[in-house]
Amino acid sequence: MSSDWTIKFFIDKAHLFLKIMNIRWGIAEREAKGIAKILSNHGISKGRILDLMCGNGRIAINLAKLGYNVVGVDFSPLYIEDANKKAIEHGVEDKTSFLVGDIRNLNSIIKDNIPFDGVINVWTSIGYYDESTDEMIFRKAAKLCRDNALLIIASTASRDFLLRRFLPRTIEEWEDLVVIEDHKFEKYTSRLKSTWRFYNKRNEDLVYIDKLELDIRLYSIHELNSLLRKAGWQIIESYKDLFSLEPGDPTDPINIVAKKIS
Repeated sequence: MSSDWTIKFFIDKAHLFLKIMNIRWGIAEREAKGIAKILSNHGISKGRILDLMCGNGRIAINLAKLGYNVVGVDFSPLYIEDANKKAIEHGVEDKTSFLVGDIRNLNSIIKDNIPFDGVINVWTSIGYYDESTDEMIFRKAAKLCRDNALLIIASTASRDFLLRRFLPRTIEEWEDLVVIEDHKFEKYTSRLKSTWRFYNKRNEDLVYIDKLELDIRLYSIHELNSLLRKAGWQIIESYKDLFSLEPGDPTDPINIVAKKIS
């Protein structure tokens, strides 16, 4: 499967995932507070934050409510349109800027020369392409940041986490939406290939809506550490999650903090 799956998933049929994304708003404030605490612990209690693959702004908007200025980038026009609407609803349109663009072209999306104090990438928003592309993206992000800026990659599935709990089929219920996911993990490439079938739940019946496919490279934390070092970042902390901020283990989801290498 080529990277075209991202276009189908996040642009052509973006409305399907948007409902799931909106439900995730239920924990977004807590996630943002965890991120803000990490930033504050490193002396960034205010400042300019870049949100890579920001979706419809659930983290960016909640960080803005905590006093940060946030620029969110996503290549889904639908998500960015929704993010701008929500920024107005939450009264933070003056502290947020949402841009439509492919983060592989990050240097051409961000037009000004104002350095960022931090970069965030939340909810398994890496591995969509390949290792060299991920390295390039984080290298470009580093060039947009001041010295000692932080990078936070959070709530992201890891290879070790997935293999510990792998099931060939999972069923997720999101209110009246049911998603049946069929998974295949390729051990030689560490890619998870899945087919998601979407259904509306009507009483005891499921009404088929559509299907989407995805193809993600999952990293172990040591692989991510190596990739980030090549891109100009050094991992300095790892957490179990954004809520407890307890130290993380190799089999936990990825919640890492990295500092820009001067």
